[in-house]
Amino acid sequence: MDRANPAFAAVRCHLACVLLVSTALFANAVDAQEASKSPADIPVEVFAALPGFTGAQMSPDGKYMSFFLEQNGVSNLVIQPLDGGGGIMIPPEGGTSFLDHRWANENFVLLNAAATLKRRVFRGKTTETRWFAYDIRKDRTRWLGNPGKSDGRYASQHERIVDMLPDDPDHILMQLDMELDGKSTVYRVKLKTGSHRKVEGQHRGIQNWYTDATSEVRLGTGYNGDTWTTRIRNEDDDWVNLAKTDWAKRFDVAGFTEDFSRIFVTGRGDTGLENLYELDLATGEVSEPVFAHPDVDIDYVFESPLTGRVEGVVFTDDFTQRHYFEATKARIQRGLDKALPNTTNTILNHVPSKDWYFVLVESDTSSGEYFLYDRPNRSLQFVAAMRPDVDPSLMASTEPVTIPVRDGSTIPGYLTKPHGKDLKNLPTIILPHGGPYGVRDNARWDYEAQFYASRGYLVLKPNFRGSGGYGSAFQAKGANQWGGLMQDDVTDATKWLVDQEYADPERVCIVGSSYGGYAALMGTIKEPGLYKCAISLNGVANLVKIKRDDKRNTIGGSSWTKRMGLKDVEDELVSPHHQAERVSAPVLLMATQDDARVPWTQSSEMHKRLKKSGKESEFVKIEEGTHYMVTAKSRLVALKAAEAFLAKHIGE
Repeated sequence: MDRANPAFAAVRCHLACVLLVSTALFANAVDAQEASKSPADIPVEVFAALPGFTGAQMSPDGKYMSFFLEQNGVSNLVIQPLDGGGGIMIPPEGGTSFLDHRWANENFVLLNAAATLKRRVFRGKTTETRWFAYDIRKDRTRWLGNPGKSDGRYASQHERIVDMLPDDPDHILMQLDMELDGKSTVYRVKLKTGSHRKVEGQHRGIQNWYTDATSEVRLGTGYNGDTWTTRIRNEDDDWVNLAKTDWAKRFDVAGFTEDFSRIFVTGRGDTGLENLYELDLATGEVSEPVFAHPDVDIDYVFESPLTGRVEGVVFTDDFTQRHYFEATKARIQRGLDKALPNTTNTILNHVPSKDWYFVLVESDTSSGEYFLYDRPNRSLQFVAAMRPDVDPSLMASTEPVTIPVRDGSTIPGYLTKPHGKDLKNLPTIILPHGGPYGVRDNARWDYEAQFYASRGYLVLKPNFRGSGGYGSAFQAKGANQWGGLMQDDVTDATKWLVDQEYADPERVCIVGSSYGGYAALMGTIKEPGLYKCAISLNGVANLVKIKRDDKRNTIGGSSWTKRMGLKDVEDELVSPHHQAERVSAPVLLMATQDDARVPWTQSSEMHKRLKKSGKESEFVKIEEGTHYMVTAKSRLVALKAAEAFLAKHIGE
């Protein structure tokens, strides 16, 4: 083990060990399915568990398969030779969790991990990320962002890979902020040694850097105080502040073409949705749409990990999907969709030497299955299920719905109906998403919605104004509407379910996390009698405090907090903490102690305020799991507490 990486350890596990783990995983799945004759029989542990097999990739030479394998509630990375040789299992150290991994070349795997830390240079806790390089030949892991001990620099709070340098497999480009001053520097990092060489220095207000198709740093974005800043390097090698161009007021940079004089941009089309265009940097002229979806925004462009060139766009209708510009992959995508017509099929990576493709297949009742498409032999082979202990035949279906709201317009949403139940007077959970801005729900398999549905509850996930994906005007309507229009949309969605006689009006509970937790609490304040209970998980309870903390402690916080709260209304009037005496239903508050986004004390203090006001309140403190509930243990605690609370207040 390389001493430069004290946080991680690599554990060699022979093939028999890996197969034993995999066999046990799938055997447990069979046992669980045989024992579960109906959704209600499925143990809560099945829903709380992390995906058993996920993130599958192939090495560039096709000799290895890598994937995350869940053991005891923790995801470990497994690197498995396809020739039957010894495999390697790499676990995260305590307090960290893996986020991602990717192959740099046939000898190095890059690992991304996160941890919640408390450092003296920051106020409160922070979620920090690190990138590590695992050397397969030497069985050694090295921290690539290590600042060293001689120069007194800090470790960067967030490490990010800027470019994989496809033409230089021994190096990558990384951005690091060693000074912790909100100005990132780009370094060329050698995978073998972890040595750094500066490529692009700091620019005021730039936190994120991007490269063009030739791996040259060409774009920087970030916050300069409360002003969003974008700088681009032109053909003359000068950095141009896009705030001084006319076109940047209407379009955002999305990626680079192979022509230095033209870039990809996104902007609002005639329908109000975000489309993709090409823009001439010299003239500011914009092409006809390169891609425009009739119903939703494009999410982003994506690049080939092998070449760094833009390959297509990602968009989300009911599922997140890819549209390829590159002809070969577009043809393969059409073939997959024809062969598997009732699922969403995503090409994950490609092994050029063998012309193999890893494919993820998903639906509303399946969290995902991995297949290997062997193009020369025209075969599609099943590899593994992400959640082998989940039987899709017992899962609830999720359907899109269009919901009328009080101003005469409509909002989209998703309805998850309990398996085998008639859509009539069902106990119901309203599940508004977090964010709130730019985030949206879709029809993908969701462990929370599926768990509640398995217990007989109808689940509605409304995409209220402020949600992303439906055009900039739809999202903009949520600005400064905490406790206002966004809350009214959730209310109208609830009343619509009751009016349709889908929901039993005497058995409706509102449940949410983060902003969704805020909406759950505000629902009981603003709409007395509509909700019979509320659950807030890591929810914003004290709007006044979180706005103050965000302005003080976060880069760009003084900008986005301008959208928080309700226009022309004092924050205290739409802050659940300050309006605790108006809560009209029993409340369950849950929070993780290592939440670096919304401190757990927001929930504990809300609980005290409710009890002092004579309200029915329960509080569950969860040891760890972060704001995003990344551990099976934290999910299990939350689901068990929610199950008992719901059964008490809106159960049969």
